[in-house]
Amino acid sequence: MKAGSAPWWRARYAALGRQRPRAGGLELGRITNVALEIVDAEGLAALTMRRVAEEMGVRHTSLYRHVASRDELLVELVDQVLGEVVPAVTGRGWRADLEHVAWEFRRVLLAHPAIVPLLTMGQLLGPNALRGREIGLGLLIRAGWEPSRAVRIYLTVAHFVIGAALLGTGGAARGVVERNAMRDLFAGLPQYPLVRELAEPLNLPDGDEEFTFGLSALLNGMGDP
Repeated sequence: MKAGSAPWWRARYAALGRQRPRAGGLELGRITNVALEIVDAEGLAALTMRRVAEEMGVRHTSLYRHVASRDELLVELVDQVLGEVVPAVTGRGWRADLEHVAWEFRRVLLAHPAIVPLLTMGQLLGPNALRGREIGLGLLIRAGWEPSRAVRIYLTVAHFVIGAALLGTGGAARGVVERNAMRDLFAGLPQYPLVRELAEPLNLPDGDEEFTFGLSALLNGMGDP
């Protein structure tokens, strides 16, 4: 059974419901907190079950009551990060609420760049992920959107945020050096006249500006409930 799949999560929810905490024992939250500290500081390659156990001062075999493998730990780690998203009711309507959630989601992902590629490894079905779905769908349906339309709006915005975060944290991320190099490259390519002519504006928008424009364009296209 693949870690993070729907059947895996179904079994996981059932197991967690039966599990009873042991006095002074390890907790999944402690394990994922330590794992996240390692990943944030050193990247995914540094994360092993032994390394987490060493940082916690326990034997690595003691972790297996909570996560059976590194792959399972990664799945739990993704959901741990999603739990950092804090939605808020703005009082300005569904669009403002959804914009807030989108920006908050992006903030959390950019704070943990090494985790971002893991979001595309499978479906997001952990408790924090499902809490996010519940909140996002709820604010749309309460605003009057028909349920199937609310689902499409929610998924479109969520996927936009994840895609933007992937581009903003991976090899396609553009800092000042990369932008200047691309502008110089474009300016020297007469065989692509429009690219050459627009070399400067093509490299002007930063990540925040691109995200603002893209999110606004998406929501403008949704209309009203």
